Amino acid sequence: MSVVERRDEGPVRIITLNRPERRNATSRELMEGIHEGLPMPGEEGVRAVVLAANGPSFSAGGDLKAKPLGIEPGSRRMREVFNPVIMRLVATPVPVIAAVDGPALGAGLSLALAADLRIAGPNAVFSSGFVDVGLATDTGASYFLPRLVGYGRAFELLTTGRKVGPEEALRIGLVNDVVAAEEVVDAAVSLGHRLAEKPGIAVPALKDLLQQAGSRTLAEQLEAEARTYDRAATDPRRVAAKAAMVQKMSRRPPLVSDAANGRRVEDEGEDSNPRG
Repeated sequence: MSVVERRDEGPVRIITLNRPERRNATSRELMEGIHEGLPMPGEEGVRAVVLAANGPSFSAGGDLKAKPLGIEPGSRRMREVFNPVIMRLVATPVPVIAAVDGPALGAGLSLALAADLRIAGPNAVFSSGFVDVGLATDTGASYFLPRLVGYGRAFELLTTGRKVGPEEALRIGLVNDVVAAEEVVDAAVSLGHRLAEKPGIAVPALKDLLQQAGSRTLAEQLEAEARTYDRAATDPRRVAAKAAMVQKMSRRPPLVSDAANGRRVEDEGEDSNPRG
């Protein structure tokens, strides 16, 4: 039995952590499975990724029973196993959605934070917990958390190690939506399909723009948007989508007279296409 399952539902890839007997603890094998499951460059059929989990836990974090690696076991494990997975999640050009219904602790929290979007269920619990065993944090939590909830809130959560439930997580911006337990994965997959249906490179381009915005000046970001516009506008899928929209708009009813106020108005129809 694989510790990470992978299946494609049309353009949405579902990567499922599958160590329920170990609460989906982040072993080397599990982390490597996530890494291998993410779409490779040029794998254009995959337009969104859902990161889910089997069992009552999303991931309880590091596997305390895992065999140590020897010299500098902690930092070596981070550099060789954990950090490359986090980097791949962020570098994956398509949106990554975490479906969390159960504890996401330690490195499990970081996995959820590294996703672009998070859908939570009523049993979701988010906590770093490192501080309670005399450690700081790893796997990117100190990078992602303040960007989501702000410095003060992130400092408080990381230094106290307290647990955050789904409603508070939604209120502070840690998750994007809270749904019923039986709907968590389906809601994440449905969102993945919505994003996958957007034409051209718009969604991947937005992911890149938003990720880079914090390190750019306004002038640099405006220039990046301009360059991205040219790339997006000439993408064949966008060109086809625009042609289909123009054709659809050409079939709209003609202008009619509004006898009540003496002006001509257009029947309600589709929204116009922004920027041509």
